[in-house]
Amino acid sequence: MSVGELVPAFLNVKMIDFPDGKSYILLEPLTNYRSCHDGTPPESRMVFNCKSTTDDTEYIIKVKVQLPAEGQAPVEGPSTTTAAELKALEKFRDAKLACAPHLVTFKKTVQGSDFPFPAGFVTYTVMTKMPGISLFGKYWKMLSRDRDDIVKSTLEALRSIYALGVQPVDRGMRNIIWDPDTKRSSIIDFELWNEVSKSFEDDTHEMQRWGLKSRPPPNDWFKEWAFQYR
Repeated sequence: MSVGELVPAFLNVKMIDFPDGKSYILLEPLTNYRSCHDGTPPESRMVFNCKSTTDDTEYIIKVKVQLPAEGQAPVEGPSTTTAAELKALEKFRDAKLACAPHLVTFKKTVQGSDFPFPAGFVTYTVMTKMPGISLFGKYWKMLSRDRDDIVKSTLEALRSIYALGVQPVDRGMRNIIWDPDTKRSSIIDFELWNEVSKSFEDDTHEMQRWGLKSRPPPNDWFKEWAFQYR
């Protein structure tokens, strides 16, 4: 399947212009176009690599499209998850945090007649691209000494993020980027996070939540939910 077949016609554009005068060229999609169920109002999302037209630097752009829903009027946006991510990305940018993406630019606009919900919002969030690879599907195939390096670096990254009052909610290896050259971990995806005043106290417990440490299989779904999301 070609890239063009992956991208809906209404998102199949070459370049996005922003109010700050900068433009970004869309490159390959990193996800499918799919519905999001965590925020309000209902929306779909697609993530792309993109490139600045001024210096060829690569970034990540997240596009959100409001979806029609019973009793839901078109709104200006952004959704609750986008608003949360913008706040986190601004915190990381202002703190010059090396282990999480920074907000580069943002805009919202109105869907045209060729979109799923004309007059609903479309939002575009551009953020820095973290170096490395996703650990999803790779981590447990690595050598134990490499996994030890990843655990050490991920704990350091998470402590830096918690120090800014941000506790990631969507924990999972897909949201950890590992750079084998620098041996540094980065955390991505902050659509869901809690404000906290202190860091975690149990390193093993935290790494189990992210899937970087093994643990006995759960036998109680409620305890498993509490373990993952509280």
